[in-house]
Amino acid sequence: MNLMNVCLKLSADVESAQDHVLLEKNYQTVFKPLLSFLYSHPNFLLAVEFTGIQLNHYSKKHPESIELLRELISRKQIELIGGGYYAPVFPLLLPMDRSGQIEKMNTALRSAFGKRPSGLSLFGSIWDPSLVTAFQFCGMNYVFLDSTLISKKNTKFIPLIASEQGRSIKVLTAFKDLIPNPEEKGEDWTARIKKFINKKLTSAEKEDTEYTPFVTIPFSLEQFSAFMKSECFGFISHSFEEESTNSRGFEFILPSAYLKNAKKFIKTYIPAGMEWEIARWASQAFVQTENDSHFPLTIHDFLNEYTQNRRLYERMMHVSMLISQCKGVDKMRKISASESLWQAQCGFNYVSLPFGVPAVSEKRQNAYKLLNEAEKFIREGSKSFKESLTSYDYNGDGLCEYVAKMEKYGCVLSLNGGQISELNVIDGGSNYASSLSRYEQFDSIKDGYTRGFFVDHLGEEWELKDYISNKKIATPIFSHIQFAEQKFIGKRKELHLEGCGKFSSLEIPVSIRKNYTFTSSGISVQYILKNESPIELKGFFAVELNFAQTRFDKDFKKGSQYSAEIILDGTKSEIDCTKNFNASDKVSFLQIKDSADKKMFIIEPNEESGITCSMLHFKRPVTVNETQESASSLTASLYWKIDLAAGMEKEKTINLSIVNLKVKR
Repeated sequence: MNLMNVCLKLSADVESAQDHVLLEKNYQTVFKPLLSFLYSHPNFLLAVEFTGIQLNHYSKKHPESIELLRELISRKQIELIGGGYYAPVFPLLLPMDRSGQIEKMNTALRSAFGKRPSGLSLFGSIWDPSLVTAFQFCGMNYVFLDSTLISKKNTKFIPLIASEQGRSIKVLTAFKDLIPNPEEKGEDWTARIKKFINKKLTSAEKEDTEYTPFVTIPFSLEQFSAFMKSECFGFISHSFEEESTNSRGFEFILPSAYLKNAKKFIKTYIPAGMEWEIARWASQAFVQTENDSHFPLTIHDFLNEYTQNRRLYERMMHVSMLISQCKGVDKMRKISASESLWQAQCGFNYVSLPFGVPAVSEKRQNAYKLLNEAEKFIREGSKSFKESLTSYDYNGDGLCEYVAKMEKYGCVLSLNGGQISELNVIDGGSNYASSLSRYEQFDSIKDGYTRGFFVDHLGEEWELKDYISNKKIATPIFSHIQFAEQKFIGKRKELHLEGCGKFSSLEIPVSIRKNYTFTSSGISVQYILKNESPIELKGFFAVELNFAQTRFDKDFKKGSQYSAEIILDGTKSEIDCTKNFNASDKVSFLQIKDSADKKMFIIEPNEESGITCSMLHFKRPVTVNETQESASSLTASLYWKIDLAAGMEKEKTINLSIVNLKVKR
């Protein structure tokens, strides 16, 4: 066996995403000292990865770093690692977006350094075999994958060859287990690496003179910062000053240099998967589990467990298809639409690394805003945009959803609950229907239904008090049932649904007809509630609208995005959205103002109602062991007390109008 080869890889500053303050902090604390060290230690080799945003920030704010990197590259001390410009989750993208993001990153690297990368790294090592074709098409020779995706049989410390449809790419395995511990001594670290490699090899492999083991050790910026301050780094630095491998016991090398002389490879098939930090959250929502099945967990398993993250993926795919299929659109607007789409595809909008927990609401809402911006560009560039209501399986659940594309907004209506699960205000807005539901382990109560727009509850009289105080009601009907289509009139933008259920412990059969009408300025919903039983029904009927927090600027972090006014008994007054508000009757008008994105929502019932309005706050994991308040929603419900005789009906209508507020100049 030849001398062992080790590649140190510095990962891109993905955690900073578009936070330029954090980008600058990481540059000053990690990247700048690293450049100084590399310049003074010409034998220290390092593979370096960037995001497009990170590279752009360095080019604008610190052009001297680009010049220094050019010199380090020219003396073959640094190798550039490519990837997607906005660090996307590649398996979630259409082929044109995959190649587009890679080529944009390649162009940026070539423009800055005069050199294209020959390999790439993946966000979270989220892999799919179909990526092979796209990667080779873009001129990529190799890809890094986390060791948890590689079978024990193929952990032999030599490159793997993954093939798909007659194309192939080399796979280099990255071992996070080999990152030095903070207090680990240099001698102990090098001994641990050698022991780790020797333990996996057979006697024949150790004796084979053509066998040259190669391992990649990937560092995040935070990990590399700690590494540079450690005794271990001092030991390694000293060994480079001696220009000898004897004190280390292995040689540091760059990927391309190793692959150029490699004589052994392992042909294998790597199924779809992702690094273990993400996969352990993918079996059960917000619970870390071991994978006891015979199949690796994929990004789609992850998204299926986290409804709101999956809905962002569905919206992203919808906009991506709009862009790919649009014809006759102004070229510059189409380019701008693609740019906004690619920014929304950043992996951090779906998964938060390094812990692997689902991305928080702030990331998702920022992505929704970008997707709405992309759709706006397509609409403006197309001379043929027409308002429409269409029916198809939007989210791949086997059922039809209803997609309304109107002048001011776009929305998706689901048969599950008969509610609007997406409400995207196209001009400068986000997804107002992207509200979380309460989880018992985080919020001390479980809702039992999805919060969106026009969520319906039929409860018993004694449950109204609990509902008003945001407690769980025992027997909700309609909020969690599956509605059925009764009539669909696309030309008139009308949809008629019907749902049935059993009311109270007496199991009184009830039905509700729910008729939607979509207009340029808003949505009208007519309800016809019918007592299908031979006995009297008494209770309350509520229609709930949940306005998700869409902005997380410093000024709007404490639920101050929304304000509300009502007309109660003929008198207009403001209500405090930060406190629970209730009026039992005589409400004829509700106005909700979004001071962040300058929108106003006007809600008018056809007859006076009661109203309850409150701000709900949701906690979610931000690390493995920490949860914190990460989102809020303004919940507004119109309600009526119901007294229906046998076989009788009750009709209610609610109109929701969307208005753009005038911005003062």
